[in-house]
Amino acid sequence: MLQKTTYAVSPHRCRDFCRAGLAAVLFLAALFNGSVSPPYTQITGCLAALLALVCLPVKTPSPDIRRLVQFTALILTLAALWGGLQMVPLPIGPLTHPVWQQAAAALDLSAGYLSVSPLRTLAALPALILPGLVFFSTLILCQSPRSAKRAWVALSLTGAAIVLLSIVLEVFFPQAQVFTSYPVSHGSFSGVFVNRNAAASFFGLTAFALAGSLQILKPAPRLRRSGPAPSPARISLAQPALWLLLFAVLIAIIATRSRAGAMLSLPLLFLCLAIVSAQARRSGRAGRVLLVLGGGCLLLLLFGEPVFSRLSGPARDPRWCAWAGTLAAIRDNLWTGTGFGTFAEVFPSYRDPVCLGTEGSWHRAHNSYLELILGFGLPAALLLLGLSVRLILNSCLAGLRWRRSLRAIPVLTLGALAFVSAHSLVDFPLQIPGIAYYFAALLGAGCAISALETPHRQ
Repeated sequence: MLQKTTYAVSPHRCRDFCRAGLAAVLFLAALFNGSVSPPYTQITGCLAALLALVCLPVKTPSPDIRRLVQFTALILTLAALWGGLQMVPLPIGPLTHPVWQQAAAALDLSAGYLSVSPLRTLAALPALILPGLVFFSTLILCQSPRSAKRAWVALSLTGAAIVLLSIVLEVFFPQAQVFTSYPVSHGSFSGVFVNRNAAASFFGLTAFALAGSLQILKPAPRLRRSGPAPSPARISLAQPALWLLLFAVLIAIIATRSRAGAMLSLPLLFLCLAIVSAQARRSGRAGRVLLVLGGGCLLLLLFGEPVFSRLSGPARDPRWCAWAGTLAAIRDNLWTGTGFGTFAEVFPSYRDPVCLGTEGSWHRAHNSYLELILGFGLPAALLLLGLSVRLILNSCLAGLRWRRSLRAIPVLTLGALAFVSAHSLVDFPLQIPGIAYYFAALLGAGCAISALETPHRQ
């Protein structure tokens, strides 16, 4: 009898394939102008959801990774439930938004909603859930220290590819149109992104990722008794190549002329590098710390003029007026919110024409925290933010406490978190899918590296 031949695919090979798929999704999400407009928003969103669906049945043998995955699932479930509740028809009464109570008599309505626009909330919820699914997928793909390190390096190279492509387009093809109707060079260095602030956010995250890859790919120290020193032919070219990429990314950040992007990412990055230098157990730590900080200052002195020139611009910023109007809307809808993603529908009623004028429209609050509180209400927003921060902080602090090697990764992960958190106070980087997905994947790899190889805590 003929024996049936079976072919089994190694789980490691499957995870390698999924990691390549994750890198492809992140590259496309950034390449499509940040995926801020249809159909690119829907394309990359479907790909991210499909990747999470593929990763869902993968086992998680590590108890620390399993705990992170379960906590992430809890946060996503709570966000989906509250967003769904805002779209559920309710009897007209104190729970429904006042706009439905006002319309009940005129339109003979018997039911209303927590959200002022249920369809808008339904359309906006994927923007909140999908980055969480990318974080979820990245955790599942980082089941071992080796796979987590490979995922981090792959993320850094994916970001560097986008930065290099942006540089090439800006220098050699400034009139090219990359998935948009306007040329690449339309007044500022933004590369493949919608504007310079979005570009600076992505470039800043790439800088943190490359700095981590420099630590991951650093040659291990050799003991003197282990044999002769390696020949020059065996010296890896990874380190100088990564340093050159990091330098190019830092110059690109400055070239964007984004005040918040450059003045938040660069100091935080060099502060993290100084902390990493101080963690070294060899002698001369103080000298290395001073060298890192001095290098950062020298970089800004030599190349920082594009950013410094914008710092001396007009002090009056219309965002202050937008924040004041958003705060007034929050006070009127403090507990249940107006519905996630409904800022554009609510803000016109609170807009101050004396402060902002009457021309133009505001689709974003330029403060992601205020917009989240307005949409979800203060209790739900604080709960989701608190759980998310706790998840990341617990992982990174455990890595700082227990890891014996690569303690730079939790430091740089916290640095990336601080950068995006601070930038979200004055802009909306996490409301751009291409940036939100990359940020979520970087946090996922950083949390996995931090959690793995640590003592299991009961």
